[in-house]
Formats: sequence, C-alpha cells, structure tokens
Amino acid sequence: QGGQRFQKAGPRRTTGVTRFVPLCYVSSMDNVLDRTWTVESFLAWEDRQEGKHEFDGREVVPMTGGSVAHQRMVINLVIALWAVFGDAPGVVMQEMRLRFGNRVRYPDVLVGTAPADQTSRSATDALAIFEVLSRDTARTDRVLKLAEYKTLPSLRTYVLLEQTERRATVYSRSDDGSWEETSSSDIV
Repeated sequence: QGGQRFQKAGPRRTTGVTRFVPLCYVSSMDNVLDRTWTVESFLAWEDRQEGKHEFDGREVVPMTGGSVAHQRMVINLVIALWAVFGDAPGVVMQEMRLRFGNRVRYPDVLVGTAPADQTSRSATDALAIFEVLSRDTARTDRVLKLAEYKTLPSLRTYVLLEQTERRATVYSRSDDGSWEETSSSDIV
C-alpha cells in the first residue's frame, strides 16, 4: 500500500493471555534516511518501490508527479522528437532512469545514443536531455542537474523548457568540450 512496508509482530504472551500485536507500518522513506547509499543499493531498493526516486550521489530524492501542462509539453516533445529521430525503440525515451557516475536521475525526455535493450530499466548515456521546468524543480534543473549532466561524455545538448512562457534555454557542447548557452523565445 502506497510504498509502505508492513511488519507483523508475532504472538505476544502477557499475563497468561496470548495477544497479537497490531501490524506496524514502517514508511519506506523513513528507512531511506537511516542508511548510507551506493548507486547499486539505491537501484536495488528503487526497483522494489511503487514510485520513482532520484539519487543525487548522497541522498534519495522522491519524485512528484508533474502538472497537466508539464505532461502535455513532455508528450508533445516526444512526438516532435519521434518525427526527427524515428520511433526506433529506446532512442527517444520519456522519464527513463539515467544512471551516470554516482547519480541516478529521471530526465523528462532523453535522446539515447542508440536503440536501447527493451528489457533495460536504466539508460547510461544520452545525446540530448530535456527538462520541463516547474516552480518546484527549476533551481535543481538549472544548477545542480546542469552541472551533473555536463559530466556525461556522450551528452551534446541539454534543453530547459519553460512552462509559464514560450522560452527554451539550450546548453550545447562544442567539439572542444566547452559549453555554450543560448536562450530563445522562438520555439513552437
């Protein structure tokens, strides 16, 4: 039920009467806070969870659902990218787990370097990553994830799409490895 783990205590004998202690509800997020994580332990734990979580190299970060506007932008973006890249399995992926270095993220959309194995639960590289900004995630996407994603050797483009206005910020890696930022309101 809702990411909760249940632990049932066995029978207890008190004053000559056997009683069952009620079920104890242990929130899986409470357990998350009490341990040191590696990428491997995080992935093993997250595979057993109902919801999605990111791992920033130190802490587990629960993911929340996006707004209707967010989802609509993501779907439209995926459709537009399919028109460019085709619908080969695993090239354009929505909310695919991305594992790199000691981090695990769920970009809104990523363009992989090649078709992915259809049984894979994680991508390990990307040519392009797209994030749709919200009030809650904008700072993380603009600062923290930008720095993290720049460490991906295969990444050539990181795009931030505004929800509240027609604007995109594009970070592009040049052949010499340097990054250039451009911003445009001329987007469809």
